[in-house]
Amino acid sequence: MHILPKNKNLYIDFLILLILLISSFFVNFYYSKIGTFPIDTFFHYDSAYRIIIGQLPIRDYWVVSGLVIDFLQSGFFKIFGVNWTAYIIHSSIFNSLLTIFIYLFFVSYKIAKFKAFLYSLTFSLLAYTISGTPFVDHHAAFFLLIGIFLILKNIEINKDYIWFIIVFAFFLSFFSKQVPAAYAIIAYGVIFLIYSILEKKYYFLKSLIKSIIFNIIILFLVILILDYNFKNFFIQYIDYPLSIGSNRIENLNFSLNSFFNKFKFILIPLLIILVLKLKKKKLTNKEILNFLLLTLLVTIFIFHQIMTKNQVYIYFLVPLLFGFIEIELNQINIKYKRFFSYGLIVILIFVTFKYHMRFNETRKFHELKSVNLKNSISAELISDKFKDLSWINPEFSGNPLDEIKIINKGRAKIEELRSENIMLITHYQFLQSISSKNLNYPNKSFTTDGASMPKSNNKYYDYYKNFLISIIKKKNIKKIFFFKHEKISKKAITAYIDKNCYDLIEEEIFFIYEIKCFN
Repeated sequence: MHILPKNKNLYIDFLILLILLISSFFVNFYYSKIGTFPIDTFFHYDSAYRIIIGQLPIRDYWVVSGLVIDFLQSGFFKIFGVNWTAYIIHSSIFNSLLTIFIYLFFVSYKIAKFKAFLYSLTFSLLAYTISGTPFVDHHAAFFLLIGIFLILKNIEINKDYIWFIIVFAFFLSFFSKQVPAAYAIIAYGVIFLIYSILEKKYYFLKSLIKSIIFNIIILFLVILILDYNFKNFFIQYIDYPLSIGSNRIENLNFSLNSFFNKFKFILIPLLIILVLKLKKKKLTNKEILNFLLLTLLVTIFIFHQIMTKNQVYIYFLVPLLFGFIEIELNQINIKYKRFFSYGLIVILIFVTFKYHMRFNETRKFHELKSVNLKNSISAELISDKFKDLSWINPEFSGNPLDEIKIINKGRAKIEELRSENIMLITHYQFLQSISSKNLNYPNKSFTTDGASMPKSNNKYYDYYKNFLISIIKKKNIKKIFFFKHEKISKKAITAYIDKNCYDLIEEEIFFIYEIKCFN
């Protein structure tokens, strides 16, 4: 009985895909369990759990990003249970599927399978693995990447159903995080419009418009099914985030030297691609369009990286751009082409190793670079749902065990208040899922720089103030708790509630605001 394919090529294809699938899954699965940076690590944990128990984002708590990820994660929780493993299975599967997609994309351009395998494998090390846990920037970037790569391919084959997938990928990216998808939608829309007019070929636009209309209809159906107030949806997810972005542009500090040092291994490969293209005797309009779209992709990701406050996460572009160099090499004849090709692979392995050591081994993306990871302890001490997680928090100055004791003591204190409705302001956005008491977080995060909630100079300050107070009234909140050691600014509450409406009590673990009245 023959289980393996008789065709040798099919067997090799199957083996390569299997190795990529397993390796890209487990590399993310392994590194995601090392250390914690609560504000990022658990950004989608309790928000996904709350969906399961009927508390929806926008309606029941304030959000500015991450809708798609929250709903996807709630699905993983339903299938695998509400636990840490289910959380990182989500991001690990995403890393695997994306790696397979990249491999198939490169193979479709006649890149040798071994080289396509290397480009995909190095990509998997620098893609989701840098974060490990589900995160808005990564989901948004990778949905967008899928959409743009499909555009590059579909310009050649022009299949209607692929345009639909492209638009759907852009929608998923936007509703994971508004940028960089918004930049891409505008930039690519303008390019396709100009290209269609110059070439007098409108089939791209027709297919895109049909796909956009279909996806908009789906969006409105989802809003109706979830019983969202459209105004609330528009303000929280569309208009308010736009105001955050405009403020960041105004306060942008730019250094050319720092810019090149950060992105040199992205910019240099793009320059090599341009040089190789110019070596061709004649470039078709489609080839020019493809290069322009690729350049836009790199520009959009770099601009978004500069605008975001997170660590650099776009080094996954390096193996992708090296793959595009290989595509160009296959299309021209130059001296020492083979030597040049394998030389690039050696450089890519070196660069990948460098960023792997910097980001994966030290968990730099989650601010753990300066932390001795050997001092981490099992998060099972918090709950058996976290038995696979190594706990150490760069924001906590003491021993990890001391932090866990505070968390457990605080949780026990809150659960003693059985008859009182409370609200907890914390970065430990996993406590709701392991508590017997509703913690009524009003937000997913509590930074007071304007990213999590509107500041007093923002046009939506009053809107958010009314939103917060309506939750307090609706839930009949009597006390609002802050963990003292987290040092979350009390402005997360005091900026929106009048002084005469609360009393502040300081206990061993908590600052507690006792609500006396409403504004």
